[in-house]
Amino acid sequence: MKKLLFCMFGAVLLSACASSPKSVGINAVPDNLTKAITKASRSCTTDADCVAVHKGCCECAGYEAVNVKSAEKIQHIWDKACRMAPCTREMCYVQIVPQCQQGVCVGRPKTMDSYFE
Repeated sequence: MKKLLFCMFGAVLLSACASSPKSVGINAVPDNLTKAITKASRSCTTDADCVAVHKGCCECAGYEAVNVKSAEKIQHIWDKACRMAPCTREMCYVQIVPQCQQGVCVGRPKTMDSYFE
């Protein structure tokens, strides 16, 4: 009887896992996210035209500066591809301050002291 219950529990668990959203690997950098960032517009006229987007599912993958309108599409891809992504580190010092320089969005690394304010 115990074996039967164990087998039934295993079958239920297996079917639940099969129907759950697709999971990505640890510290994933999905190809579709990378492609969207590569294709993203970086044009700008002011710093407000630029924002930072995740380059991977986890913070330690870093950030890229892109045009704010392109960021909406990238965020949608990130939300869908990375919602179940496991990350191995809690904190990395990889954040950027997006800026517009000569009509192009660029990211300047945040200073170390700004992480502790």
